[in-house]
Amino acid sequence: MKILATLFAMLIVLGAQPLDAQTKTIPVAYSAISATQAGFYLTKEMGLFEKNGLTVDIVYVAGGTRIAQALIAGEFPVALAGGAIVNANLAGGDIVVVGGVVNVPSFYVYVHPSIKKPEDLKGKALGITTYGSSTDFTLRYLVRKWGLEPDRDVKIIQAGGQPEIFAAMQAGALQGGNLSSPADFKAKKAGFTLLADFKNVGLDYPTVSLVSTRSFVKKDPATVKRFITAYSEGVHRLFTDKELAIKIIGKYTRTQEREVLESSYGYATNFIERTPRLPVKAIETILEQLTATNPKAKQYKAEDFVDASFYNELDKSGFFKNLWR
Repeated sequence: MKILATLFAMLIVLGAQPLDAQTKTIPVAYSAISATQAGFYLTKEMGLFEKNGLTVDIVYVAGGTRIAQALIAGEFPVALAGGAIVNANLAGGDIVVVGGVVNVPSFYVYVHPSIKKPEDLKGKALGITTYGSSTDFTLRYLVRKWGLEPDRDVKIIQAGGQPEIFAAMQAGALQGGNLSSPADFKAKKAGFTLLADFKNVGLDYPTVSLVSTRSFVKKDPATVKRFITAYSEGVHRLFTDKELAIKIIGKYTRTQEREVLESSYGYATNFIERTPRLPVKAIETILEQLTATNPKAKQYKAEDFVDASFYNELDKSGFFKNLWR
């Protein structure tokens, strides 16, 4: 009788738990092996997804275009992706930005030391991750700003990922590349020189955003909110626990050199938004650029690609204020 009474009591307790307490498992894609993803890495490693009722299986998918395709196909309900989602939506996709991770181009253009100025790039080849990705868009923007024409004056070559760009530079197949951390530090150490720092270019761009699809947001808004909440807590840990952050960045970038990791941490905390502020102005940049080649871009506003409801709800509730108090 005593055992039955105990079991009955346990069933009552379990039955009293709200449905929201149940953990949901979802796959989430991330777009680069880079310190720009550091907040996401910490969220995963510190169990903050589980704290918020999610079990997240993280999957590396090189290039924003591939992630956009996978989102539309329903392979991932949530992902970290770049500006390629705008092109995907103009082609009929229903991807929506629910939070900002890095809202400016977080890249450095490193080149062979023989290249001293932009004009020296004529006839040379520069590396990006994939065509249509944030590395592609921002590099083409900069090349045009320098008065050169991409593909005609300067070859733009996709390499697949940041490690692959750096490897191709070392092998001499590329004379430079659009790099993020830690590849930028490795390029500098290998003797390549900095030609451009995008933070000084004056360009707003959604380098990394938290994205989903409108269909999934409508179907399961609770999961999206949990994801954003957990990610925000992970970013807080990034900024407030340097040693932990360095350890986890090293794990994901497969780097143990302290000098490299210090550089990566500085890079991450310089570019990553403390709260997932929505990249409305950054999306405007892409639409303005696309109007020259895609008439559909003129029919849209940046707000058409954004769902601000989650960020606004967390902001109005005082969540961000309390988190950073």
